[in-house]
Amino acid sequence: MSKQEIKLLTKIVRELSMILLIHGYRRFTLTTDYGKAETRFFLNVKNLDDELRDHIEEKVNREREIEVETYGWELVGDIDSHSELEILGLLIDYVEIEQDGDETFLTFVRKSMYKSKE
Repeated sequence: MSKQEIKLLTKIVRELSMILLIHGYRRFTLTTDYGKAETRFFLNVKNLDDELRDHIEEKVNREREIEVETYGWELVGDIDSHSELEILGLLIDYVEIEQDGDETFLTFVRKSMYKSKE
């Protein structure tokens, strides 16, 4: 994995955490699973607001853009949280959301675009 890819993945983790903290969530679990074919970010949040959940789903489930990864990913974090979600949507392929009582499970999937040397 390249240094730029590592920076990009850690930036995604940072931004996901920051979005929740900005919206007042102080307890959540975020796990990353890096694989050769894809990277998955597992986010577990208790009592996630329906409006925020729907907003995350809407903004992140958009077409990934390689140009943003190459030239614009450094901008993530320099703008407000609504725009951060839009940029994350350009870096992540899709999000899956499951609800179990008051627990919300979000899985953000980023498929590997390049062959790994591992």
